[in-house]
Amino acid sequence: MPIGKRTLLANVLQSSGANLVLARAPLWNGLTVLNYHRIGEPGNSPFDPGLFSATPAQFAAQVRFLTQNFDVIGASDLADWQNRRGRFVMITFDDGYLDNYEAAYPILRAFGATGVFFLTSGFLDEGRIAWWDEISWMVRSSHLKQLSSNPWTISELTLPDADRQPVLDRLLRTYKSLPGRKTGEFLEFLADALGTGRHPGDRSVWMDWSQVREMHAHGMQFGGHTVTHPVLSNLSRAEQEYEVRECRERIKAELGRPIPTFSYPVGQQDSFNATTQSCLREAGYEWAFSYYGGFNRRGQVNPFDVRRVAIESHTSWAMFRSVACLPHLFA
Repeated sequence: MPIGKRTLLANVLQSSGANLVLARAPLWNGLTVLNYHRIGEPGNSPFDPGLFSATPAQFAAQVRFLTQNFDVIGASDLADWQNRRGRFVMITFDDGYLDNYEAAYPILRAFGATGVFFLTSGFLDEGRIAWWDEISWMVRSSHLKQLSSNPWTISELTLPDADRQPVLDRLLRTYKSLPGRKTGEFLEFLADALGTGRHPGDRSVWMDWSQVREMHAHGMQFGGHTVTHPVLSNLSRAEQEYEVRECRERIKAELGRPIPTFSYPVGQQDSFNATTQSCLREAGYEWAFSYYGGFNRRGQVNPFDVRRVAIESHTSWAMFRSVACLPHLFA
């Protein structure tokens, strides 16, 4: 269904009150996996505003709706849900931002819901800024008015004072397209060309391992999301093996138990490949989650491509409820 028609239908369902009926109607059987990144207000943050999925109030309303109308499950239920009829929902987070602990975790506990958090282990260990946040910081901090033509972007890019989001989006797409060996060179180029230098890092952006252990002790579940968050399909096999294996071992060392789940960084269909999936199996993972939309039907799930739906700051209440109630149409 085209995006425009999907939005129109979602608004009609919301305004007519049909979503209230559909929330309780057993129109589908399967698993809808919702994915978040950050909970909070972008405000004047120099980091990528696109990573903020919802405000605390919005997230609380969403979790309340899900727990009242669906079976919210965790990663430990993955092996069993296909043997049961029901409308199952999983709430997941990527990366390991501190607001997952400070904002999302208390809300999930308040509603008795399990969240599944996929951690980029190197971010927690080293406090480095994620590449998308560093690019955002460079673009938003630069005093320049343009980025001159260059081998990376080819054309010149204007840096208006009012809205630099289009430039940020362009540079993020460029980064994602690069072979792994070129990404560091690209960041160094931007640091010099934009006159900002590299970001020094900030541990306060991420959860720490004591917070992860606390969340785990109170029912939250965790999975792997690599060590440094590369686009895995852009790496060699040896590099992919390192990213998925070392992440799993690091989380296992902190939690005292192996983790069976993984989510692909970026998560689009071209962000992982057969080599990635082979590396995951060899490392001991049993499930891997993508990030390009879709609904998981009973008996039709590829355990190394479990579909997830993005929840973002622009996801309206009408669209959220439509995705939850009719995932086979809206997810």
